[in-house]
Amino acid sequence: MTRATALRDGTGYTFPPAPGRLLGPWRLPEEPLPELPEVETLRRDLDSEVVGRKVKGVDVKAASAVRRHPSRADFTDRLLGRKVAEVGRRGSTLLLRLDDGAVLTIRLGASGRLLKERSAALVEQRTDAVITFATGGDLRVLGLGDDGELFVAAPGEEEAGPRARSAAIDPLTDAFTWQALNARLLARGARLRPLLTDESFLAGIGPIYADEILWASALRWDRRSDRLTAQEVRRLYRAIQEVVQEAVRLRGTSVGDDLHVDLYGNKGEYQSQLNAYQREGQPCQRCRTPLVREQLEQASTFHCPKCQS
Repeated sequence: MTRATALRDGTGYTFPPAPGRLLGPWRLPEEPLPELPEVETLRRDLDSEVVGRKVKGVDVKAASAVRRHPSRADFTDRLLGRKVAEVGRRGSTLLLRLDDGAVLTIRLGASGRLLKERSAALVEQRTDAVITFATGGDLRVLGLGDDGELFVAAPGEEEAGPRARSAAIDPLTDAFTWQALNARLLARGARLRPLLTDESFLAGIGPIYADEILWASALRWDRRSDRLTAQEVRRLYRAIQEVVQEAVRLRGTSVGDDLHVDLYGNKGEYQSQLNAYQREGQPCQRCRTPLVREQLEQASTFHCPKCQS
């Protein structure tokens, strides 16, 4: 995922006629967001740490973090005294269901982090909110930007905002076949790279795993989704499953300035397995051809010019 709205929406790309050509004005490289494996890692950590815990204190330090609430007090009142009943996820949004049926929505955005800390530990300057449990210390939310937020939806209220009703495929929770994927690819008729990062198509896939999925399936980023053979669709289907599941097993990818850490402040390990993302000029692991970067209007993509076709 990325800071760029164009990437999130699957629009706004300019496609180059030849590899290596830069189009439009130079832009800073896209910043990786927590993608599906990173958010799933946090969900699993939270499930083991906060389920059954009772909230005894809430300190909202940045009003912008709870901007959908009329006040900080409104956010706080919806949490105080409640127990966490279960931890779920919808795409890249974390959902903590409370014992009264309300849901705490956590959307980290580009730079947000969640950390489990002792209540006596020093509070970092960029902390946006601290949720203190009766036992088990604090859950601290740090570094939320304009694309991150906290929101407590009352029972029956919309849980996760306007994106919650997305019909996107979630590779970790949805049982889908390669035939079902093929039907969606045919219906879209879009270039593969922006399609994979479109939140209405696949949940939680951004630049890192889109590049890795395309490399694993040996498909070029600019292939049209409605012109793939059945064999190519099956390769893409397997790559989506295998890349995401392996990244979850290795607890995500930690790259960039605002690198991913888990609930305990530890980095992921999937960056050591990357075959395409940010490997410009390095030899392809399949054919040894140097990998190239295509600069799109608001994003980059990394691929092998020889064995991805």
